[in-house]
Amino acid sequence: MTNSSTQLAHALVAEERKLLACVHCGLCLEACPTYVHTGDENDGPRGRLYLMRAVEEGRLPVESRSFARHIDRCLGCRACESVCPAGVEYGQLLEAARTDIADAGQKRGWTSRALRFVLRHVWLHPARLRFAFGCARVLRDSRLPRLLLDKRLSKLLPSRFEFALALLDSSSPMPLRDQAAVADASSQTEEGATAASGATAVLLFEGCVTEGLFARVNRATGRVLE
Repeated sequence: MTNSSTQLAHALVAEERKLLACVHCGLCLEACPTYVHTGDENDGPRGRLYLMRAVEEGRLPVESRSFARHIDRCLGCRACESVCPAGVEYGQLLEAARTDIADAGQKRGWTSRALRFVLRHVWLHPARLRFAFGCARVLRDSRLPRLLLDKRLSKLLPSRFEFALALLDSSSPMPLRDQAAVADASSQTEEGATAASGATAVLLFEGCVTEGLFARVNRATGRVLE
């Protein structure tokens, strides 16, 4: 057992009794969305547990791309837990495995380090996040993302940045003529809604990214709900 597998080793020890009670019935497989989609044993709870065991026993390095890939594909829905006769708490093992993968991934590239910095030091602070979205909108309105995408220059960047550019470009507001048409349709909808009775109140979760870059989507959703 290596130091990098401490969290996973502790979790496996805690679940040892239940894991030994596992009869490998496979009920968890049909409850697992990723296994149903891929048909790969390693994309199911049972296969992932085998991989966790292999890491804990030193037969598979925690830095293995295969281990990270199959663990990352798990949605964490824990549907497998509700059908497991042995009562294995798979979610606890999953989180421990992901912790070990993160701890072992200290040799990350600059893109991963940049993403981790944003998530830790920007995403969790509303004021900083609003400022970041403001800068993103300025960049979007400069049409630079569209230029990079049209010229295929985005192919020179990591794939996650190419996706980010495409997402940013797609957040552009509607042309003024389309906004006028929507406003006209909205006024007609409001007139019809006034005559309606028995309306039900609903809550709309705006979301941070949607409100920051796709506010028009929230406004359109609000008009539909009205």
